[in-house]
Amino acid sequence: MTAPAGPVELAPDETTAAHPCADVAHYPRDLALMNYLLQDMRALIRSAAAGRRTITAHERVEWRVHDLLRRTIVCDPDAIVDARTMHVVGFFSDRAIDVDRTPLYDAEDGLLDRLRHHRGMLSYSSMELIDDHWANLVIHDAPSDRDDWRADPVHTAAVNDISPTVYNSVRIHIGCLLDGVVGSNTILLERSAYFDYQSSPHWQATRALPGAISERLAGPPHHDNSLPDLEEHR
Repeated sequence: MTAPAGPVELAPDETTAAHPCADVAHYPRDLALMNYLLQDMRALIRSAAAGRRTITAHERVEWRVHDLLRRTIVCDPDAIVDARTMHVVGFFSDRAIDVDRTPLYDAEDGLLDRLRHHRGMLSYSSMELIDDHWANLVIHDAPSDRDDWRADPVHTAAVNDISPTVYNSVRIHIGCLLDGVVGSNTILLERSAYFDYQSSPHWQATRALPGAISERLAGPPHHDNSLPDLEEHR
């Protein structure tokens, strides 16, 4: 396996034809999916506040919409309802075809179990897309939580040993959520990271997103009411 080169720093609206995973055209859809996953979390909290269900720490709440799996996990039911700025990570991947994905599924299960060992992690949500692609959203307390999570041995092994074998590429978006989950704000992106495993050596890049640029790249406000929310499928 060829070692990855050092990360390239991309300009806010720079696109490189050799690495389509870093195309800025991904932003509108990625951010819309992150906000849709946020709405799943808000629906769960509304349902609990209305007495229709209880929220148990680290319970895996799963349901299907159009036969596609959705999953929501609340790690800290008390902290998730605080009205304060929270931080988010969105994970998107292009899974390789014709590879054994058993190690990936085992790693994902192990990572979900590891969430309970990181107090700053507030919630985890995922949405199955077509062709076995997924969108994932993590809400956490402070920026330092990301460093703690990256240092987790299970996470480190997944990144170094499994990701390059099951993904063609990965893109990760880091942002914040003003007033938290209980507010009405959408996610503001701050930085993105890209990993292209089809290049030799593996290609990495990052992109900083000042607020105004983040909003412009995201496009117009996205309102998708075509799929039922968690309150109807739980």
